[in-house]
Amino acid sequence: MKNKFSHIPLLIFAIAILLVVISLYGYMYGATGASVGRALTGMDFLTNEQDNASKAKLLTNLASSTLANRNELNTFYISSDNIVSFITAIEALGPQSGSTLSITSIDADSLTNAATGTIGSAHAHVTAHGSWGSVIRLLNLVEDMPYIVFVNHVRLDSVSVNQKSANSWNESFDLQISIMK
Repeated sequence: MKNKFSHIPLLIFAIAILLVVISLYGYMYGATGASVGRALTGMDFLTNEQDNASKAKLLTNLASSTLANRNELNTFYISSDNIVSFITAIEALGPQSGSTLSITSIDADSLTNAATGTIGSAHAHVTAHGSWGSVIRLLNLVEDMPYIVFVNHVRLDSVSVNQKSANSWNESFDLQISIMK
């Protein structure tokens, strides 16, 4: 007796099941890969946000810990409103050092229309006459001022009236002063 059921329908059924299983496996593999990709992207985003939060906290701590130093920085600049008092202070260094001092020229940036916190500069040419000790003391006093001051083009010349008298010295230098509105 011949079997009415042949192996062909079973084979077709098995192949169909195999194709369904392979399709489901491919779908699950792709879905898992996409899910892992989203999870890794989320973890990277979270890590970056945590790093940014810690950096922001460090910057906040740095800003609060340096507040006194930052406020002190403004004292190193001469206010554009107080430039005349600074010139008077420079002129007062002459008698303090024992030399005769004069400011022969001065030029300052105009900060009248500038925003608050704008930094400019003033330039002055200073000449002095006196003994070696007094002109060097003047130079030291100028350099030790508690402002941002640059001393440039220093020139010292010996001046003797006669061979028996002590030498006196002529000194000249340029000042560059940082000013702030």
